[in-house]
Amino acid sequence: MNRLGLGDLLLIAEAILDTSTERLARMTSVPSAESALAAPYASFGGVDFYPDPVVQAAICCSRIIRNSPFPDGNKRIAYECMREMLYRSDLPWPRPSEDAIDFAETVKALASRTLSEEEFVAWVRSRVALGERLRGRPAGEATV
Repeated sequence: MNRLGLGDLLLIAEAILDTSTERLARMTSVPSAESALAAPYASFGGVDFYPDPVVQAAICCSRIIRNSPFPDGNKRIAYECMREMLYRSDLPWPRPSEDAIDFAETVKALASRTLSEEEFVAWVRSRVALGERLRGRPAGEATV
């Protein structure tokens, strides 16, 4: 399962912000964090809104950025959470260091709401598809 819990989020934030999880736990808006982490798993009547792990990872990233549970570093933390969720679903994120500028611009547009969440999901899906092609696996053939 690719789902992240609050503990996972705090560990990722600890690594990004170089701050202890204890300190982060005191500085974090826990309701905002929990809301962002729960959003990818929303359902109604037993039907998941986002059954696709790529969409789940993108929604989590988007909601961490929009909810801003941390005083600083929300975009970087959101990015690493998304990558962790993709990793847990055995989905590749290609060339992370080479695409840093493209990702920064995309996330900035998402944060300023000049890029919709749906457009962001499509962008993430295209990056994962590229990673699958680079890995030599047909797009969408994930191990979940």
